[in-house]
Amino acid sequence: MSTKLIVVTNATGKQGSSVVNALLSDSKYVVRGLTRNLTSAASQALAAKGVEMVQVSVMDPNGLPASFKDAYAVFGYTIPLQADSELTQGKNMVDACLANHVPLFIWSSLPSLSTLSHGKVDYALMEQKAEIDKYLKEVGQPTVILYTSMFSENLLNQNQLKAISPKKWEIQYPIVPADMKQAFSYIDQDMGSTARAVIDHWTEASWREALTKEPIPMCSYKVTGAYMAETITQISGETVTYERQTDTVPEALRKIWEFLVESWNYPDPIPPKILVDLGVKFHSFEDFVREMVLPFMARVDTGKSVGAH
Repeated sequence: MSTKLIVVTNATGKQGSSVVNALLSDSKYVVRGLTRNLTSAASQALAAKGVEMVQVSVMDPNGLPASFKDAYAVFGYTIPLQADSELTQGKNMVDACLANHVPLFIWSSLPSLSTLSHGKVDYALMEQKAEIDKYLKEVGQPTVILYTSMFSENLLNQNQLKAISPKKWEIQYPIVPADMKQAFSYIDQDMGSTARAVIDHWTEASWREALTKEPIPMCSYKVTGAYMAETITQISGETVTYERQTDTVPEALRKIWEFLVESWNYPDPIPPKILVDLGVKFHSFEDFVREMVLPFMARVDTGKSVGAH
């Protein structure tokens, strides 16, 4: 059986590693992972799993095309809040795809907040990704655009779940009311399986047409803040409450969050029917709690115990 080469940019990052791990579970794919540092522990761990790791920066328009050579598909996403422009990162990926006639580019993106808010506010993290969406259409690169929402993992990585006292926790979340249903993307478990399902079906004309019609929300579930707190309480046996943060949010970010609450929420059903029909098995918030939140809470408790002695 012939294998297909899939290139994953920023392979050691949250989205990239999810895609790499999903592809490694299928013998018909060979994975080439791009990284800025081949000597990092994360790069070496992927190489040990059989990934062909290549050191290259997506900011290098001369070196990047060679790393896409012979690719059947490329999974691309940009790193935000860096000195390197997301727009430049993304355009370089698209140009490298075009130079190699890559049949499929899977692009992890976001909608424009300026468009959603009718010009009232913009947010570079969203605007630059949306500009890349436009560029993809202009140059005609075959692409499936996946829109993410808030990452489930942010609950832990952005210090939103905080221990207040023994067996008492707060979800300290900016601006979003406790009763508002919000879409979340469980990146670790669902981004990779989504990308693999898209690649699996790319040879089918009907799926190519459906998947490229418009951006698709890669969202795992919709829940309220109150539901998150109640669910963690039930599963962990510890008390968790949801505390909406307003005064502690910097003014510039507060305005952005207010418009996100007002303007940005993907329509039901979540997860989207097209991805469910494609065969993606999405994970629930309950899954996330058992797989990620409980180990996190245990580590925090252990750290406190160690520090107390």
